[in-house]
Amino acid sequence: MGKKYNTQLLKSDYSYYVEQVADLFGVDVATVRRWIREDGLQRIPHTRPHLIHSSELKAFADRQQVKRKKPCACNEVFCFSCQSPRTPKIGSATTAPLPNRCIVYKAKCSECGGVMNRNIRAAEWGQNHPLAIYLSDATGEHKGVQGTHRECSLQKG
Repeated sequence: MGKKYNTQLLKSDYSYYVEQVADLFGVDVATVRRWIREDGLQRIPHTRPHLIHSSELKAFADRQQVKRKKPCACNEVFCFSCQSPRTPKIGSATTAPLPNRCIVYKAKCSECGGVMNRNIRAAEWGQNHPLAIYLSDATGEHKGVQGTHRECSLQKG
């Protein structure tokens, strides 16, 4: 079960045939049978063709989702290429504000150079944040030399 399945499509207190489960989740019928045989998906006993209750199907999908999660430590970001939490490459990170009072943190993976993203609440972000040490120099304080910032052009006259 490598992808996330939409359990909102399941009707409550309803029984599904194996073929219906395969159609709902967009997988092959053999995959659903393997889930029953090997991965712990419980079917309603003594039914032919096999029936699976919606509550059991939702619980199974939730268990599989928890198993595939890979939580990041406070100084890690999830690398899409490695499919694993990694530390960013030093000097590769940038930040940008989002409208929902969060900050998007973008960096390159220290292992493969792949793209890494993480949303951080603005209240948690600051120079003391564990990911702040990976920021590039471009996000530093404006000194008036790097561009035409409004305050700098006013100081020049």
